[in-house]
Amino acid sequence: MNPNRQPLRGTESPDPSHAITRRSLLIAALGAPALASLVAACGDPTTEPAGTVPGTTPGTVPGTVPGTGATGSIEHPVDPALAIIRVSYEGGFVPQGYAFVNLPTLIVAGDGRSFMPGVTTLEFPGPLLAPMNVRAITEAGVQRLLSLADDAGLLAPPPDYTSEADQLVADAPNTVVTISAAGATFSHSAYALGLMGDDGTGGDDESTPARRTLFGFVHALEDLAAVVGAENLGEEAIDRPTEFRLQSYAVTEGDLASFDPAPTIVDWPASTGLDLAAAAECARVSADAAGAIFADADQNTVFRQGDALYRLAVAAVLPGDRPC
Repeated sequence: MNPNRQPLRGTESPDPSHAITRRSLLIAALGAPALASLVAACGDPTTEPAGTVPGTTPGTVPGTVPGTGATGSIEHPVDPALAIIRVSYEGGFVPQGYAFVNLPTLIVAGDGRSFMPGVTTLEFPGPLLAPMNVRAITEAGVQRLLSLADDAGLLAPPPDYTSEADQLVADAPNTVVTISAAGATFSHSAYALGLMGDDGTGGDDESTPARRTLFGFVHALEDLAAVVGAENLGEEAIDRPTEFRLQSYAVTEGDLASFDPAPTIVDWPASTGLDLAAAAECARVSADAAGAIFADADQNTVFRQGDALYRLAVAAVLPGDRPC
């Protein structure tokens, strides 16, 4: 941790860029308040880290940038399949399949790519695939993000994020911030963060220093350019994934009558080699095999395989995703 940390102050949040994520739900509830100064809140030193980069133990992260001798350099994974920073909203009361396809609001990958949800609309049925935007981020930009996390005390075992006030909010998501750096992975999770402070007005009035700190960090990351500097970010583009993950949900001919508007029924291509009956929990399929059919599908598309019918929840495979 940085012994010289100073309180940090963020900037006004931009308009939400993904209309149906929990990130936009929180922003709609909070408006765009200026960030309160972050409070340096270190975790209980007796608490073990929440985990480590897969296949490692604390302090032995392979494939990292070890410090170049420059002041403030913080090591991190460089594997493109791993996430250095991942921010998501998880849990809560959501429709079937939503949790599976719910996209993180930010991923910074080991190879210097940053991902954020793209723009969608609330029309139904919308596209089956929610877009994700990607842009390059320099090592200097990554270091600024990690320094911000260090200043906020997040490169440490998580403190207690519970509060009496958050118990007044039902069916809310957990804000989850996972950071792999400095030889370990730290996972910080707070229920209903930003939805209920002491006076019910939102994140700047969170009832504990730890919750205010975590809220301030997450809110600051809404505007990457303001945090890392526009010169450290490349041009934004729509991500073209090479692999998708999916869940299948069996439906019957009778179920189709309840669809409004009527569904489009598409034959599932045998060339994928995937049995949809075996994909009820999670399966992966390459973009070469199924990317075109997913791109043409919407949320009301039903896939036929043999005599069976399925609806699918589909999302791009992103850095840091759990294996199926």
